[in-house]
Amino acid sequence: MNRKPAPLPPLTALRAFEAAARHSSFKEAALELCVTQAAISRQIQQLEAWIDKPLFVRGHRQVSLTDAGETLFQTTYQSFSAIGQTTQQLRQKPPQNASINLYATSSFSRLWLLPRLKALRAQCPGLRLNLITGEENPHMADQFDAGITLGLEEAPGYQADVLFAETIFPICTPAFYQANPQAGTLAGLLTLPLLELAADHWQARWWTPINWQRWLQHCALDNHPSGLSTELTFSHYSTLVDAALQGLGVGLGWHHLVQDMLEDGRLIRPVQAQYQAPTRQHYFVCREDLADQPAIRLLRQWLLEQTAPLRQVHPQ
Repeated sequence: MNRKPAPLPPLTALRAFEAAARHSSFKEAALELCVTQAAISRQIQQLEAWIDKPLFVRGHRQVSLTDAGETLFQTTYQSFSAIGQTTQQLRQKPPQNASINLYATSSFSRLWLLPRLKALRAQCPGLRLNLITGEENPHMADQFDAGITLGLEEAPGYQADVLFAETIFPICTPAFYQANPQAGTLAGLLTLPLLELAADHWQARWWTPINWQRWLQHCALDNHPSGLSTELTFSHYSTLVDAALQGLGVGLGWHHLVQDMLEDGRLIRPVQAQYQAPTRQHYFVCREDLADQPAIRLLRQWLLEQTAPLRQVHPQ
């Protein structure tokens, strides 16, 4: 049914009234609306004449609402607020152009994600990514859009998908191995310079540190000499990988971070011993209220496709 709406008072007068009622001041309303105080007074007088009721009790420096004014203010305030919220939503860009704030560690961002960003842009051209890196997981209280987390912090309002679990093994360059063939055995590794992550690196992690000492224990080599030759330590994993690429020694390689360099031959595995850690899982985490947005769905699907080979090592 096409009903004609009830007649409205002058909308400019309503706007002046709402501002004056909210501030309890004609002067403050005038400053907000960029008009003179006299203009506000005239608009409200016009509205009072239209309604045929006083809306304000005028004081020396302040005004207060009458009962009729209070009733009108409740309606105008709610209506203007609803109109403002609706128009702001309409002004927003379409979902396909939405930007995602994605948190990830600096190591994951540099060694895994950056080499694949060109492929991501080609597959999802409408996706705009704001990549935020750090050395620890994002805090759930920050209400971040999405993140790649090491382990999962159970928190309401978020959902998570397992991407992969960790596999860790020694890495070095082919030239280093050729010059140091003893790297081909666990016992021989102990005689070589071992590249180590500093203890500070692990302070931002939830899990037990995986250093050379612990890795050798997982490989059942408990009776190794106590004085390992870890003469170089690094606070960032990507710097450790750079040192390995320079032939400075043998480092521990996390499969998901070094797989590209293994495939193109820049690095090799001098021994086949490895530590498979199915409980050390990495997740794609996003806010539940954003999970159905097209941009989040595209990113989630792409990450699951890209990490599928890593999940085959540790089937879920």
